Amino acid sequence: MTVTQERSEGSDMANNLFLGPDAQGRFLLTRLKAFEGRGAIQSGSTPVIEGVHFSVDPQAEVAGRFDSRPGCIISFSIKPRRATEPRWQALHLALGPLDLSGAGVVGVVVRSRAKQAVTTRICLRSGRSDSFVDHFLGKTLVSHAQDSTHLDAIDLTTAMDLPRRADWRDLILFLRTSAVELEVLDLRFFVV
Repeated sequence: MTVTQERSEGSDMANNLFLGPDAQGRFLLTRLKAFEGRGAIQSGSTPVIEGVHFSVDPQAEVAGRFDSRPGCIISFSIKPRRATEPRWQALHLALGPLDLSGAGVVGVVVRSRAKQAVTTRICLRSGRSDSFVDHFLGKTLVSHAQDSTHLDAIDLTTAMDLPRRADWRDLILFLRTSAVELEVLDLRFFVV
């Protein structure tokens, strides 16, 4: 897999001045917003920048491309190369351990666009040792030809299956398993 990188994070991205349990996630999104590059998406794992990767069923055959540029965090297209669709296709963002023991709400705001309407499920994955727990946010992200904004949150007082402490967490955008083309124009993650 070859990534063409026109300009990576500049010197202004060297300092992580974010505070709070979501600091690692917010810093990662700041780095991704500053990143300019493109590459091919293949079956298995395709890195974008450190902490961000596409995960596609390794038994599937897909062809895809991603592009990150000013005004668009990441745009991508993935198409199965055979009649059999992948079991999963996803974009992962590493959030670090993200201690939620004192938090009340975890949420996302996503601004997106797609040539044809496409749905995406958003998940917070919490890992310990060799296992993990997935907690899906309640709403489905729907992207269409006009820019749209999606807001969703997990109320931690009712999310009993979501561990408050974890060794690592990922924010995952689970894509439909057929051909998908999507532009993620902006993505914000918050913990309050």
